[in-house]
Amino acid sequence: MTVSLTPGDLAPNTPHTRAARTAISIARTPAPAFVTHMAVLSGALRPNTFAAIRECLDAGVGRIEIDIHSLAGDDYIVTHDRRLERRTDAAGSVGAVTPDAVRAARFRHDPRDRPPLLSEVAALAAGGRTEIQLDLKDWRPLTRDRIDALLRAVAPVRERVIVSTGQDWNLRLLHAAEPALAIGFDPGLYIDTKAEGASVFLPRTTGAYGYRDDHPLAFGAIEPSAAYLEARMEALAQQAPAAREWFIDYRLVLQMLDDGFDVASWLRRRGIDANVWTLDAADDGARDAHGQLAAAGIARITTNTTPAWEQLLSALPA
Repeated sequence: MTVSLTPGDLAPNTPHTRAARTAISIARTPAPAFVTHMAVLSGALRPNTFAAIRECLDAGVGRIEIDIHSLAGDDYIVTHDRRLERRTDAAGSVGAVTPDAVRAARFRHDPRDRPPLLSEVAALAAGGRTEIQLDLKDWRPLTRDRIDALLRAVAPVRERVIVSTGQDWNLRLLHAAEPALAIGFDPGLYIDTKAEGASVFLPRTTGAYGYRDDHPLAFGAIEPSAAYLEARMEALAQQAPAAREWFIDYRLVLQMLDDGFDVASWLRRRGIDANVWTLDAADDGARDAHGQLAAAGIARITTNTTPAWEQLLSALPA
């Protein structure tokens, strides 16, 4: 006999709720795929570098995630940093330097190497099967020339590319310019968990439901948490209506589950994949979190520790 309940049907704050959610769904949902965060696979190579990207491509991983930012020219840089001097011998805001300046820069940790350009990554990946998630760090509204530069850079692998960002305004601009380009939305600028390590962050306010949320609905707890969360997701979906995937802090997904709202199921009903970031095998409570996320039907987990996860999961009973 098949139980028809979903994890979202379970009331919050009941005994053994997490275990029950897992038991209900684990048989009906495939295990989440792992995405190599900043192309970190073995952990022996620096993130977002040529060497790390080549390692992932040579291993044939299913998907890599790398960070990109537009340049003052016809390409993008692969970096998580906003200024070149943080890791290289060059200087300047990455959005104001040219591709030639990136080619001339050298990492301080390895003067033989430099940050990759996006077009170079696309050339390396051409002919392979690895999907490439481009996490766009550019907050400025993308101009048409910057959009065109992105499309030209990824041309050899465009069918395997998805652009992810929390900047919904840039997702709308990208989709308007090229509807065939896959895009994904991270709602963390608008709703997030209570936990936050940075001194400057968005949203600024912890609302009445225990989420960081500056929306008026979070001002007072006037309805059940699950109803509030569904209303917020409905509003957020309108900000990036063409997104094929969402990318959510895994802690936010777990907090929502505890409040009786299964965001992964909500997204699946709308034809959208639910992905989470960034859960490493050595994190506190990682195995339990993985079980809950798998039970909820999360499609992908971004991690710095894919081999460790694979080893851990292979040792579990079938």
